[in-house]
Amino acid sequence: MSKNFTLYWSSMAKMEDCPQGFLWGRGWGTIDVGGGPGRRKPVIKKRSEHHAVMGIAIQYVIERFYNDELWKFLRGRQLQKRLLELTEKETNRLLAKKYIDWTESPPKDDLRQIIRDGVLGYLHTLKKHRLLGEYAQAEVDLVGYVDKWNPIGGRADMIIRRPDTGVTILDGKNSKRYKDKKTGGWMTFTDPDQLRWYALCYYIIYKKLPDRLGFVYFRYPAGSPVIDPSGKDTGELEEGIDWVDCTMEDVKGLAQRALDARKQMNFEKFPANPSYQTCKFCDYETVCPERQATKRKRGPRKQVDVLGGQGGKGGIVSLGFGGPKKT
Repeated sequence: MSKNFTLYWSSMAKMEDCPQGFLWGRGWGTIDVGGGPGRRKPVIKKRSEHHAVMGIAIQYVIERFYNDELWKFLRGRQLQKRLLELTEKETNRLLAKKYIDWTESPPKDDLRQIIRDGVLGYLHTLKKHRLLGEYAQAEVDLVGYVDKWNPIGGRADMIIRRPDTGVTILDGKNSKRYKDKKTGGWMTFTDPDQLRWYALCYYIIYKKLPDRLGFVYFRYPAGSPVIDPSGKDTGELEEGIDWVDCTMEDVKGLAQRALDARKQMNFEKFPANPSYQTCKFCDYETVCPERQATKRKRGPRKQVDVLGGQGGKGGIVSLGFGGPKKT
């Protein structure tokens, strides 16, 4: 067993998708998967980190905007200038640190522009949805106990509290939309249960659910034209945020899923669960025997339904949470 382990959303989602992928990607207890006891399995081929660079850089600047309270001291062009200075500095730091395969990444100038547009575009979304208030902080840790033995945690990108809209928890995404070949509509690589997980963590600490949950799409700021998947202007304007509903039953189900995942970890049950959707983003796809076996058996590739989400999983657990609280 790996002691003192706080279960975060990314770990639970990976454990549910493929327990072996979780084990190989993180390590556990004294199990040796090739990198030493308790360590992750070494990666043979590194993946380009250009997506991470863009998302991390944008979120870093937004963090500074909130946590340094730049909005209180700067206005208009002065604020934009300061944000772009922070953007340039953080982008340069990440480009020097991260591995970028420029055959997969946008050209460097385009990558920098995407980051700048994401930062300045957020100001339009902020203005439309009034994302400032008596409490407005970024990168907020939410850690508590589902029961006396099992801590869970979340790191919310933004939390805003206002008298009119209550508590809003947001998660920023720099991902693109893509076209659903069946419906012709938009789809994104987001799972609404990620935000509901933050709501669960918030509930554990404050004994109430947040009033709003939403994904902020940095590439589609409020007020910009809505472009359909074929590239045509629809004549509509972007909202900048996709709101996610959340009920008490949702967080109860997630609490139960957290307990189930941790129990499986404690009993060191890490079977492989290969599938196209799970494996296509896995660093170990080429060295996973189970995945290679499914590829040999599958025959011609079929159209895959890429609708995301974890809805419908889990059951009910009593939310009489105890244990120490951290913020």
